[in-house]
Amino acid sequence: MYDDAITFGQRQIKKNYRSVTGHFPSVKNDRSIGFESSLEKILFLYLEFDNTVETYQEQPRIMIIKNGRPQKYDVDCFVKRYKKSNLKDALIEVKYLSEFEKNKDTYEKKFNAAKIRCDEIGVDFKFLTELNFNEIYIANIDFLYRFILHPSEDKYDDIILDKLKDKKMTALELANLIMKSPIEYQRVSNNIWKLVAKNIIKTDLENEKVTMKSMVEINNGSN
Repeated sequence: MYDDAITFGQRQIKKNYRSVTGHFPSVKNDRSIGFESSLEKILFLYLEFDNTVETYQEQPRIMIIKNGRPQKYDVDCFVKRYKKSNLKDALIEVKYLSEFEKNKDTYEKKFNAAKIRCDEIGVDFKFLTELNFNEIYIANIDFLYRFILHPSEDKYDDIILDKLKDKKMTALELANLIMKSPIEYQRVSNNIWKLVAKNIIKTDLENEKVTMKSMVEINNGSN
């Protein structure tokens, strides 16, 4: 068990004029998570929409053996999976490919040492770059995340699901079936995107930008 092998400290976000820093409002963790690059922020957003992820935490620390000596290694993120996913919990490091290539030998030694340690304590170690993230998918879930942070009223949920029963249509067609006046359009469309964000309704997030012309249907495979 890794309980004693992974420790956590409070990350102090320092101003960095070479990259974007800040705090990400995490719904899964019910608190803000500090990030030190745009890529870390993308990772946290991605984890919010990963249904295998229960919680995650920034800057976990493990001890590794590098060049024959024990060293502290602060990884970017620890991910706790739901048991039903049958996936191991994981330590994740994210780096831009250009940064990795610049110091490839150093990083490879550190990552190899981290993999050995993670195997010993029973967690996965993953190294990701920007190439591991689908730009269209990230843009779409970035749009949808606002409907998780600030969910719309539920009054239209049942109506939306009833109109979609055994059907597939565009979000615009669905909104037009429900709204009784132009002023209702925004409320209904917000409700549609909230249900997509919660995985109750599905649409293609991987291949095209989400718009009111996107096809939507009930996600019968949702949990």
